[in-house]
Amino acid sequence: MSNLNPEARDFASSQNFARLLNCVPTKKRQQIVAEQGYDFNARQLRFEPHLSAWVLFELTDDETLRDMHAAVNDDPLYRLNGAGIDVSLGGLSHAHATRPYEALQDVLMEALARIKRVPKSKRILRELSPATLERVAELLSQSVLFDSTTLHLPSKLKDWAERRAEEDEEALPLKVHLRLRGGYGGIDRLILTAEHEHDARRYKELLDLEQAQEEGEGYIYLHDCGYRDLETYDEVVDSGNHFVSRLHGKTTVYPVKELALPEERKLSNGYTLIRDRIVTLGKRESQQRYRLIDILDSKGKPIPIVTSLLDLPVEHVCLLYFYRWTIEILFRWLKHTLGLIHLVSHHPNGIMMQVVATLLVYALLVLYHQGGPFSLKQALRELRFQMHERLYQLGYEQGQRDALAQLALAGAATAEGSS
Repeated sequence: MSNLNPEARDFASSQNFARLLNCVPTKKRQQIVAEQGYDFNARQLRFEPHLSAWVLFELTDDETLRDMHAAVNDDPLYRLNGAGIDVSLGGLSHAHATRPYEALQDVLMEALARIKRVPKSKRILRELSPATLERVAELLSQSVLFDSTTLHLPSKLKDWAERRAEEDEEALPLKVHLRLRGGYGGIDRLILTAEHEHDARRYKELLDLEQAQEEGEGYIYLHDCGYRDLETYDEVVDSGNHFVSRLHGKTTVYPVKELALPEERKLSNGYTLIRDRIVTLGKRESQQRYRLIDILDSKGKPIPIVTSLLDLPVEHVCLLYFYRWTIEILFRWLKHTLGLIHLVSHHPNGIMMQVVATLLVYALLVLYHQGGPFSLKQALRELRFQMHERLYQLGYEQGQRDALAQLALAGAATAEGSS
């Protein structure tokens, strides 16, 4: 154990792995399982070992259904952590296709609810440069980010999903909308929709201005131009909150006032300030004023940033907009680090189960490390190697003990024979 770093050492024992799962307490999980009827006629595959198997599947290099099947049957790491299941490949596939994924989803929603209750003093601010933190740390603690990503399904399932989507809006979701709280970088809300549904349809749901008014903190919503509605922009301002977004190219702009730019127009990340002005938006009665900041990225591409923050220094607004890309890093992390691009099932229910399980692992890790900052990517990279290394070390130590015991027995037998 001494050669393991602290993060890996935490997960090298079954007791601490159980502590990770217990970020959503066992009693609450049991209640969810009973409500969803997950273990009804379960036989070999019950919810708790299946949940442990999903978490370990995401924490290791396993990628396919066959990997998971081999692991739950034969991998000592899975058995050590309560995920040992004697099940056939067909039985595991059938479970993914038929067991209610809503049980996993309810555990995820409970984890998200617990993240929201993490005290501000223990929230994890995502890694940023010292200069950025110094200037906008307080603003980031008030920020809420949201965006969506599309999951690319196998063609034989995609055709089915598109037919279903025409018949039923509650068909298999192909797009994941996530909302993050900037103060700790954890997932705050999850919405699953059909692939071709426009993001704007979920704008108000992701804002949740009623909740913002109840909490009374004054949020800054950071999002892309896919979430756009001029009347909703007005509602955000009227509710005492603010937003920063890229302006959609089809939005009509009416200039009101030009604002002075700072002498230094180059930002630390290579972007260049071009213009800063007060405007009104759209051909409508509302005369609500907004701020439109034009910048060029490092490749010379223009980016129009629209915001309701009229008095904030222009560079701070730009830094808030750049911070929005944090969620793109999360999407890439979920797909490529946690392996969400590798589907273990081609059945709609199984895909739902995997999507929810992947997000649940992320939420559990955020809760587990709520006492201080950590790198999820680095933690996973080391865990995937160190968890099995610890297992090999335990086997080696057990082998040493067995060898010493055999030597002792042989010595005792020799001594008895000589006497």
